[in-house]
Amino acid sequence: MYNLDFVNQVADGYKRSQVDTEISENDLMSNQWYLEVGRSAVEVILSGMFSSYIHRVDRVLDLPCGHGRVLRHLVKMFPGAEMHACDLDTDGIAYCAERFNAKPVLSKPELTDMDFGVQYDLIWVGSLFTHVAEAQASRWLAHLAKFLTPSGIVVATMHGRWSEHVNRRSPYIGAERWETVMEGYRNGGYGYSDYVRQEASQYTPGNYGISMARPQAMMRLLEAVPEVRIFSYTERAWADHQDVIVYGKPAYDAPWG
Repeated sequence: MYNLDFVNQVADGYKRSQVDTEISENDLMSNQWYLEVGRSAVEVILSGMFSSYIHRVDRVLDLPCGHGRVLRHLVKMFPGAEMHACDLDTDGIAYCAERFNAKPVLSKPELTDMDFGVQYDLIWVGSLFTHVAEAQASRWLAHLAKFLTPSGIVVATMHGRWSEHVNRRSPYIGAERWETVMEGYRNGGYGYSDYVRQEASQYTPGNYGISMARPQAMMRLLEAVPEVRIFSYTERAWADHQDVIVYGKPAYDAPWG
């Protein structure tokens, strides 16, 4: 099946489906935009698929899955695929296992300590790189690529240039720490600061906060990842907020058939 036919098939199947609207009472992401944000993930994933060479999806990783804000849509996009729900939140992965029949995968604070043991056709990383320092992002981007199938893709989100405007309306973090983020962002293209204790949840490790990155900074990190290619970078794509990066296989230097 050609990529165009496959993506159209996925989109048509999703449009005909009924998405589960029950939200866990323990879901910290629950708000009036919950279902809209999940549906936006469908749109950016479909766009990422169009930009790539993916032609089948048999296994999907949702990282971090939370309580299924996006997973409830993924199971409708790929009804025949094996779903893996990964998070530090044990209640979240248990809920995703029970409600969406996903395999629960307990994450580790340092993602490079994770051996997923399988390969994925699609890895959705919604708002994880938005919370880690540049060195972590670099390690984690490369680590996830190790678990892709020969045509698999990672679709990941990031705070980009628009987030400076968002912070003025709804601050991500305290003003002093935001200035630390912006200092790194202005000087090197990537800024980061840890949360203070009261801003973090019980599931966030110590090396977790708020990050901002210019597109050129993310391109620099992705160029260093071996055996992949950069398929696309789109600003303000997820819920008109976060930038979306798509990278994966086949590699940029894979020989012509």
